[in-house]
Amino acid sequence: MTTDSLPTRLEEYIREMLPWAHGHQLKAIITFVWAILERQSGSQAELARTQGNQEAALKRLSRLIHNPRLDPKALAEAVLEQALRQLPGTGKVRLALDWTIEGSQHLLVFSVVTGGRALPIYWRAYDQTVLKGRMRRYEMAVLKRVLKRIRQVVGRRRLRVTADRGFADIDLCDLLEELAVIYIIRVKRDTKVKVEREWRQLQTIRFMGNSRRRSLGCVNYCQSKARKLWVSMSRVRNESGQWEVWYLLSNGERRAQGMAAEYRRRFGCEQGFKDAKRRLGFVEARIQETTAWGRFFALFAITLLVLATLGAKLLLGVRAEAKELLRRVASRRTGRWELSVVSALLHLLKLDRTLLEHLSGQTKLNLEATLANVS
Repeated sequence: MTTDSLPTRLEEYIREMLPWAHGHQLKAIITFVWAILERQSGSQAELARTQGNQEAALKRLSRLIHNPRLDPKALAEAVLEQALRQLPGTGKVRLALDWTIEGSQHLLVFSVVTGGRALPIYWRAYDQTVLKGRMRRYEMAVLKRVLKRIRQVVGRRRLRVTADRGFADIDLCDLLEELAVIYIIRVKRDTKVKVEREWRQLQTIRFMGNSRRRSLGCVNYCQSKARKLWVSMSRVRNESGQWEVWYLLSNGERRAQGMAAEYRRRFGCEQGFKDAKRRLGFVEARIQETTAWGRFFALFAITLLVLATLGAKLLLGVRAEAKELLRRVASRRTGRWELSVVSALLHLLKLDRTLLEHLSGQTKLNLEATLANVS
């Protein structure tokens, strides 16, 4: 599809998101976001095949992602601002932190959890050599910047932050406490807490009888930099069906069951990475320069925001039209299969491109996204 035949609403949506972008940059971004929707690939050659002159299109994409005047931070901030404009006015806003790694390239991603998925709304790309000895410093600097901006829009009472064991650090906890943000972080089993007047590793503390949860209450956490924090233990099954124990840390008073339920939501982050890397094909990207790799990810983040926006408009309402659209997807499948807002929209857009005419920057994202049962 050439630039002249791009869906009008898609152009309008991205232009509103990137009002500062240079004309040629903007046209290229719109073109290749649509190419990702069509081909679901991170191969530059594959995306170029959507254009009339493939060789010229390949050069155009390469110039875009290697353009030093196109600031990767500005792209990430534009996606963040657009997502904030589309957040609903009520309800919890859950932010998940995680790293995704390809070879020596690392991507720090901040995602908003939407139902069983997560939507990347901010990111920073780093090379492994840059991160050596500085990872925590970069995490805290970016986290502070992002949380301050989100708090201005949603307030601290609605915000929840979840993170995995790699983020379990006292300095990070202190920062979140300073920002007055409630967090739930999984911690390593060899971390020490003070219970019954002695410091013990979490893994040495047992459950009571046959229970699967235990709250240790507000205890001294981390012997080297003790802080009074809420700690709990929960026995859960992992994706392989095997039992494992979650040791969870929070600065807010809550029972073990509540902490486990809140932390469980962060696994939408893994599904969000799956959407970007597997379903849309970012894993196929072969870009050596890390800054260019980060610019390329922006195209996929914008694409996911487009799909989440369309999904909120077309598939997550109570209208009969939503079920009818889902039946158009489900009727082409047999047996058990995964259906998400992203996969459903990608299938529907292959059948009917005019659905993009429903795209609007005024549509509020659905943070409790659940597709209707159409069986």
